[in-house]
Amino acid sequence: MGNASLPSDVWNNNTTTLPSEADGQSYLANIRDLALKVIYIIIGTVGVIDNLFVLIVFVLFIKITNKVATILILTCL
Repeated sequence: MGNASLPSDVWNNNTTTLPSEADGQSYLANIRDLALKVIYIIIGTVGVIDNLFVLIVFVLFIKITNKVATILILTCL
């Protein structure tokens, strides 16, 4: 006794082949997905490098501020 709720193609596990035009579209979709991944990786890398640059500038600013503060304290005394 078969399952009446499933169509016969699904029940028999039959698959259909794609026409040649769909193969070309699939190939272009894969290229588009790869291009998007590359673009996202580039944008992410630039973002990480930018954040590291900001942290380095902040640390250097603190070091310069400490040097200037010690010179000011010594000259004011």
